[in-house]
Amino acid sequence: MKKILNLGCGNRLIPGAVNHDRIKHRPEIDVVWDLSVLPWPWEDERFDLVNARAVLEHLDIDLIASVNEIWRIVKPGGRLVLKLPYWKHNNSYMDPTHRWFAALETPTVFDPELPYGKQYNFYTDRKWKVVKGPSLNDAKSSIHCTLEVRK
Repeated sequence: MKKILNLGCGNRLIPGAVNHDRIKHRPEIDVVWDLSVLPWPWEDERFDLVNARAVLEHLDIDLIASVNEIWRIVKPGGRLVLKLPYWKHNNSYMDPTHRWFAALETPTVFDPELPYGKQYNFYTDRKWKVVKGPSLNDAKSSIHCTLEVRK
């Protein structure tokens, strides 16, 4: 059975997953942790899949640090489903808790086989493969991407 971590779940719970949030605002939340505090409370290579939809942009740490930490807790060949706010959309700026925004190419910096990953391969030694996306949602407000860990 796949081990799934649902980061910053809010009210978007995943049955059977480890549902995480910063505050225990629902009884179904399994782990309460401020993701801006490193290291996160999970051991290395614990999960097959990490769901990080509309959460990483709220952290005090940058995208490199948070994706590096996800890389640490994902098994070899495991995946990260990522949703980030698109910098060109007004909704990205309406939320006062957003710390930063992304361009469509931003997730590709983690894949050393893609142009930005080649150009900026010194940003991190923790490498991923883009297996889906990046693409914009229909509203063109968010970037969706699936990455697979390379270990």
